Amino acid sequence: MVAPSASSDAGVAMYELPLLAGHTSSWAQAMNDAGDVVGLSLDENENGHLVRWGADGSLTPLQAIDGGSGGHAVKIVEDGTVAGFTDTPEGVRHAARWDASGVLTRLEEPSGYVDGEAQDINNSHVAVGHLSTDSHTRPVRWGADGRATELRLPPQADGGSAVGINEWGEIAGYVFVPGEKTRAVRWDIWGRVHDLGSLGGSRSNPTAINDRGTVIGEATDEAEAWQGVRASFGRKFKALPSQGIGARSVSINNADVVVGNVKDHAVRWDGDDTTELQVLRGTGRVFVKGINDAGTSVGTSDEFAVTWDAQGRVTALPLPAGVDRTQPTAINATGSVAGNVGSSRSWPVRWRAAIWR
Repeated sequence: MVAPSASSDAGVAMYELPLLAGHTSSWAQAMNDAGDVVGLSLDENENGHLVRWGADGSLTPLQAIDGGSGGHAVKIVEDGTVAGFTDTPEGVRHAARWDASGVLTRLEEPSGYVDGEAQDINNSHVAVGHLSTDSHTRPVRWGADGRATELRLPPQADGGSAVGINEWGEIAGYVFVPGEKTRAVRWDIWGRVHDLGSLGGSRSNPTAINDRGTVIGEATDEAEAWQGVRASFGRKFKALPSQGIGARSVSINNADVVVGNVKDHAVRWDGDDTTELQVLRGTGRVFVKGINDAGTSVGTSDEFAVTWDAQGRVTALPLPAGVDRTQPTAINATGSVAGNVGSSRSWPVRWRAAIWR
């Protein structure tokens, strides 16, 4: 594959992140505003070990549970604390939190629960996610002390999961309601549950909640077609304007600017204004992954990592010779981008975690 013709930010460089001894690949999963990255370092058999890469280039293994390895990191907050889940040798997932030195805290599973996952965490170290038994799944909030509190369910609901929490402690998630597959809800700081509505279909799923309390996600309409949706604080889901069939909103910043994907193109919503994100010359499709509070978005144009400014103008991120596959995962407040790079010359692709800054 030949790199497309495009402008590139001359002030940005790409750096590969180091591997654990004897490992051959890696995968970045999340980044904080300080430039710390968390993800996996993988051995030649693709067995992954969770690690944290410091902004100074340091590499810290994250403790595993009961001799296991792998797992997933969903977020790293400003002091380097990580939330996610870790796997036992038998493959059972348990919600977990790690401090900046890699020490594991297993988040509480009250009696009767057998596994769980943390899906988000805020800077107060309050995490949210779900716990499961063999027959049901319940949305959960874990306090800074690691203690679990089951979140209240609306009438008729029989389970669900929390997927996002903001700095005020407001939570977004979904519940299972008879007659529907999923129903989006919000929990306020007092633990009360509020229905976010639907577009008339059987699914409504939140993606994120920002510090204004705005929730985004996707929902099916009466024809069961997906549409990107947004619910301002105290309101219910409404379809985002001027979108095509199959839209999914994926990220929102604290200025209420939303980005999402519609088939092979991507869009940016600022209030009722919709901006299509540009494609690199020589490529055919774009996919947006996230947006920071400055309004810069990150994603791909075909297989190439790019950013977009507030006007939707595209800039290619620099790549070293031989790299023609990219998977950006996050952009932080300073504009640094974390992601993964590889080459189609080897198959399967051996990915390496990288940062552009």
